[in-house]
Amino acid sequence: MEQEILALFEKVLSRKVGFNDELIESDILDSILAVDLVLEVQDVYGCMIPPTEVATVLKTPADLARYIEENRG
Repeated sequence: MEQEILALFEKVLSRKVGFNDELIESDILDSILAVDLVLEVQDVYGCMIPPTEVATVLKTPADLARYIEENRG
């Protein structure tokens, strides 16, 4: 799962990130890229991320992986 998530981030961000990198605090992830990631997660994993949870779920790739494991459709 870790490699899948990192590949997803690399595809959307056009750069490599670490599994525990802080994406929002380090300005790697902006609101437009966050929307792209949310849509990609929905397409690939069938998992909706509520707008109120985006900042928490996309804080790090590890957080997203955990969320997908718990909410996969």
